[in-house]
Amino acid sequence: MPFNHHLGFHVARMYKDGLTMECTARPEMTNGHGTLHGGVTAALIDAAIGVAVIALAGGRPAGTVEMKVNYLRPGRDDKFHCRSRVLKMGRTLVFAEAVVRDGRGRVVATGQATYIYLEESAANWSW
Repeated sequence: MPFNHHLGFHVARMYKDGLTMECTARPEMTNGHGTLHGGVTAALIDAAIGVAVIALAGGRPAGTVEMKVNYLRPGRDDKFHCRSRVLKMGRTLVFAEAVVRDGRGRVVATGQATYIYLEESAANWSW
């Protein structure tokens, strides 16, 4: 996905219930305090969950319905890992969670999201 590529997100490992996505913080990804911007943290959670949902559904398109992020500590490191877990895959909706850790293993944020499967035509909408 171009947005994930732009931010430098990449899948480090796949699991039967999700994946681990990693990123290296660049200066333009930080806030005024020099820590990882909350928007980047949220995007990492959304990407790790979204890629896991689509992969576990065999490539079936899906989109975010809602997402909640809890920021637990400033992201002061330059390496971040996000482990996503798909908890429930229904016929229409998917519920998942994710944990973002810094390079030292400290929890930076947690998130939960609900995704909806899209019809093939909806995946190609143009705005």
